[in-house]
Amino acid sequence: MFLRITPIIFAFLLLGAHFLRGGNTVLIVVSVVAPCLLLVKKRWILLLLQWLAYCGALVWIHTTLVLVRQRLATDAPWGRMLLILSGVTLFTLWAGYLLNSDVVKRRYQ
Repeated sequence: MFLRITPIIFAFLLLGAHFLRGGNTVLIVVSVVAPCLLLVKKRWILLLLQWLAYCGALVWIHTTLVLVRQRLATDAPWGRMLLILSGVTLFTLWAGYLLNSDVVKRRYQ
């Protein structure tokens, strides 16, 4: 159970760090508070956190596209950045998917 919840905590902390860099205080608070909702043992909490994780993956996709465009425009290297942000996007998607496992669902009825 702990191994299935830990990735979502890290995914939200990564999103919080991303929003901190952009100075978006509201989304920083949402990113930090979201994992705390795991303390509420309700099924709708899992669905909310999954939805937020998938929205977070969309944020990472958007960020990746913006940064690749910027680097292409300035002839800066972009391949490694694309790989890293793609990995972060996949990690966030995977973290949301793990909340859909039977082990976690049994705990959140």
